[in-house]
Amino acid sequence: MAGSATQPTENSMAMDGKFEIDEEGGPKKSSGYYCTTGQLLFLAIVGAGIIAGVGCMAYYLPDRSCELPPTEEPGKVTEPQVQPTEPRVTEPPVTEPHATEPRATTHMMSPTPTDGIWDGRLPRDLIPENYQLYLKPYLYDEDLRPNTDDRRFTFDGRVKIVMECKMDTDVITLHINNITIRSHSLESKNGDMIDVTHVSYTPEYQFVHFHPATMLKEGTGYVLEIEYLGELWDGLAGFYRSSYTEGNETRWLATTQMQPTDARRALPCFDEPDLRAIFYTEIEHRKDMVALSNGIEEGERDGSNTGWMITNYRATPKMSTYLLAFVVGYFDKTEMYTENDVRFRVWSRPEAVESTRYALDIGANITTYFEKYFDTPFPLSKQDMIAVPDFSAGAMENWGLIIYRETALLYDDKVNSASNKQRVAVVVSHELAHQWFGNLVTPIWWDDLWLNEGFASYVEYLGVDYVEPDWGMREQFVVVDLQSVFEPDSLGTSHPVRVPVNSPDEINEIFDSISYSKGASIIRMLNNFLGEEVFVDGLSYYLNSHKESNADSDDLWFALKEADVGKGNNDVKAIMDTWTLQMGYPVVDLRRHGANQLNASQEHFLVNPEAGVDDKYIDLGYLWYVYLTYTQKTGADFTTPHYTWIEKEPWALVNLSSSMAADDWYLANIQQFGFYRVNYDNENWARLSQQLVQNHTVLPNENRAQLINDAFSLARVGRVDYPIALNITLYMDKEMDYIPWEAALGVISYITDMFSRYSGYGPLERYMRKQVENLYNSLGWEDDPVNDPHLTQYNRINAVGTSCRYRNQDCLDYASDLYHMYMENDANNTANLPDYEINPITPNLKTTVYCYGIQEGGQEEWDFGWKKYGDTNDAAEQNKWLYALACSQSPWILSRYLDYSLDQNYLRKQDSSYVIRYVSQNYIGRSLAWDFLRNEWDTVYDYYGGSSFSFSNIIADVTADFNTELELQELRDFAADGKDFGSAARTYEQAIEKTEANIAWMNNNAMDVANWFEGAAPMIGM
Repeated sequence: MAGSATQPTENSMAMDGKFEIDEEGGPKKSSGYYCTTGQLLFLAIVGAGIIAGVGCMAYYLPDRSCELPPTEEPGKVTEPQVQPTEPRVTEPPVTEPHATEPRATTHMMSPTPTDGIWDGRLPRDLIPENYQLYLKPYLYDEDLRPNTDDRRFTFDGRVKIVMECKMDTDVITLHINNITIRSHSLESKNGDMIDVTHVSYTPEYQFVHFHPATMLKEGTGYVLEIEYLGELWDGLAGFYRSSYTEGNETRWLATTQMQPTDARRALPCFDEPDLRAIFYTEIEHRKDMVALSNGIEEGERDGSNTGWMITNYRATPKMSTYLLAFVVGYFDKTEMYTENDVRFRVWSRPEAVESTRYALDIGANITTYFEKYFDTPFPLSKQDMIAVPDFSAGAMENWGLIIYRETALLYDDKVNSASNKQRVAVVVSHELAHQWFGNLVTPIWWDDLWLNEGFASYVEYLGVDYVEPDWGMREQFVVVDLQSVFEPDSLGTSHPVRVPVNSPDEINEIFDSISYSKGASIIRMLNNFLGEEVFVDGLSYYLNSHKESNADSDDLWFALKEADVGKGNNDVKAIMDTWTLQMGYPVVDLRRHGANQLNASQEHFLVNPEAGVDDKYIDLGYLWYVYLTYTQKTGADFTTPHYTWIEKEPWALVNLSSSMAADDWYLANIQQFGFYRVNYDNENWARLSQQLVQNHTVLPNENRAQLINDAFSLARVGRVDYPIALNITLYMDKEMDYIPWEAALGVISYITDMFSRYSGYGPLERYMRKQVENLYNSLGWEDDPVNDPHLTQYNRINAVGTSCRYRNQDCLDYASDLYHMYMENDANNTANLPDYEINPITPNLKTTVYCYGIQEGGQEEWDFGWKKYGDTNDAAEQNKWLYALACSQSPWILSRYLDYSLDQNYLRKQDSSYVIRYVSQNYIGRSLAWDFLRNEWDTVYDYYGGSSFSFSNIIADVTADFNTELELQELRDFAADGKDFGSAARTYEQAIEKTEANIAWMNNNAMDVANWFEGAAPMIGM
């Protein structure tokens, strides 16, 4: 699954009827109390027990409902996230339904236990073989069944589950959530009916239990049939509803998001990833609607209503429940066949169908590329991809039916930017990679989620590089994924990529940058030391050994080791266990040792060493197997550099070239393939800095970016003096390449955020304005998306955005003039020309101009932006406006905007969380967003849900720049009353740790850094 973008810059997851559904589909107790005779007797016994002594009662009556599992954006990462580079703009068939007796039982989700041990895994006494599923969604009032009180936005369901009994049992346990069971029956495969005496529930584990009258026998097959009613809720999970407007008409649709634990909202099922089964699906729908599922359409017949039809689909391969998908609604498509005759279609709302052509073209080509790369054919006869208006993540890799957020699939070159195009390419490539890594072979359990997401997050770059070879995707990896995940993984509250998880909240926690970006980074590192041939052979071995089955990390290590026999002979498991089973990464310190040796030591890098580390995870001594690559000034070789292994030891000696001169600089971690930082002695730092000033092009783009990122990160924790790090940026006025600038803007952005309310901000602003001046003057505002290279467009976005951010008056005036020209053109558009014909702003620079046009203006400029947000149906354009509207400098406007965020009359639920986050990134809006979050906590929690990716992202963004003792105390006080943070529990812990680190930074470094900027004028000719 892919996460959502963190900002839309230009590159830029009731028992027996005693519960009822609240407005958001969660559990809500009904009024009144319900006591049976047995319960009254129980209360009497308890009362006697109290009289006898509380200690005895506690001993004999332990309360398991109080047990809690151990406990983490984009998103979608966290809508973690699968992100394109973002320049720093501050952007089987079944029978017909039949009448049943009115025997209905309803199960609703109950809260997860709050302490103790998690026992919520399914027993393995029964294993599913196949599901025969029928669904009929009701989306319009005229769809409602006659003579019933059933309401719109429900669906009829019937499922036959064919199971094999592996162990004698007297209970069938399935998952279920927000489903009303209307009838059920059980028979053996030979047709003998078996009575079911009763149905019970374990709400805290979302279990439903069917109790047969006789024991089910090992080695026998059984068929459980269930008819049920489900809700098409608006919660963006399970089988849910969405809509769009066509003309003045609202068009409703039904779609799905099952990962990780929401297939149980669509059907009672064995909802765990290793319990794979074949799915035979039929959907009854209006004849004028499109209905899609995982398999290719195999037949149609008349439905039970006039104007309705039933479509049945080819059986799926054996797959996990979370990959099940169906969409019903009004859509149009583009279509082609791949080189290997896979039918490939891309769907959208009819109005946007022309915007599907780019995804269609690259998607078909990437599919063929991955078939060759994995040496494994695509296992289905078709691949559908569809954009839906409301989606919680960026996309979801359902086998044969990938569902996307519109911004991740649709691209219109008249309206959208280079970054929008890259996001479509990256997310499409990511989800297609999953068709093999994740779908064909699935992790046994969610503790190996990183195998899915980390792998797809790495090979997505290879897929895009294949179809867009001029984009520099392999270089971009360094600043998009590797450097971005260094910061969260330097926290003591981080987690290993392979992490124990149990409850749904815990599972949702790890859809974060550690699973995605760190997972991708260590796989890239693994590829580098094994070599491409071994790596690809190992992947093919792994996929073909475990296809249509499940595997874990050790299975991958075994496959890669087998491929490496007689070549590198690396002990892949021993090496990779140090990178997957413990959190964090090392800093490698290099010091001269004699003429031609280096002393290399390693230590766990922590941004807040005094806070220590969470001790609930495996600790391998916080030592790693480090593949150290290096070169030196004399005879520098960045293509085939020297290398050595620092084994799982604190230090090692490294031999340098005998030709190395006494005054040579040396450089390690060539092209930053290794997931570690490098520190040098002051003398070597100075030599490297001098080399950058004299001729920075001697060093590869990736290593220039590495030096900047490493130096500032090491200075932040006191391992390097800040002047050494800051001196690295002196050459930046000559830097014309995107990758180093992106790295520099990333580290300077931290100082900028810390200084936003500090007296040292002025000198920083002047310095940055001067350093970006040459880039700004060279690239200017004349943007040519057709002829300019991709990274040149990205670089221009950075140049203009950075110049405006640091208040280059020419930049601010130009942005304001363009914005007002747009306002005037819109007011005079009596011919009703399309917006792209009257908008004078190039798509690449829209975010910058929109933001600074609103920032430098007032209510009139904001209201124009709000109008344009409402006028456009292009999701990417809407995202640009969402961000820009948070740029206002008026507190009352920002407060009103925050109020809009929780009102679906103004904003889609999938988008509204961004408002809170974007306002918090505005220095004026930071405290407003924090106050809003605290004041509206219950509403926000209910609105987004404790397991929503958006929920974690809100907390992370709102608190990101806290750096005072008052803010730290407010954070601690807010959590002191026992608030349930759901899947954001780890995020809140990390917010406290980050705030402590920010406070320490201000105390230890702010004055020195401010003084350096003040004294930098003579060095750069200010």
